[in-house]
Amino acid sequence: MVCSRSGAPGDVAAKVAAEEAFNRGKAYLSKGDDDRAFADYNQAIKLDPKYAAAYSNRGSAYELKGDYDRAFEDYSQAITLNPKSASAYTSRGLAYERKGDYDRAIADYTEAVKLEPNNEMYKWFLEDARKKRGW
Repeated sequence: MVCSRSGAPGDVAAKVAAEEAFNRGKAYLSKGDDDRAFADYNQAIKLDPKYAAAYSNRGSAYELKGDYDRAFEDYSQAITLNPKSASAYTSRGLAYERKGDYDRAIADYTEAVKLEPNNEMYKWFLEDARKKRGW
């Protein structure tokens, strides 16, 4: 259960409903039902505008559709809301890399590795992007 900062009953109910919508969105996205995934991620964000993971996952959905601009917006919002989210930096880095922007990808992967220095996958992404960049 997601707890509210204020603890007011309406806040708790909204947070719980946002988490439920988020989880449905993840399930729909994994099944390839993009429209329903977007609807649920949008609902989660509407119910809890500070739900960083919902922005990040919606960014992934946009990226899968090839809408990189909206993906970057959502990943950036996720990072603004939770600057300690190594996964959000990595997701944005992957999107930059797919667009051929290795400098920005490397910057995001570097931040992810700083946040989670023992994550071998993040280290691999960083080294791979450096090789592709010619470093």
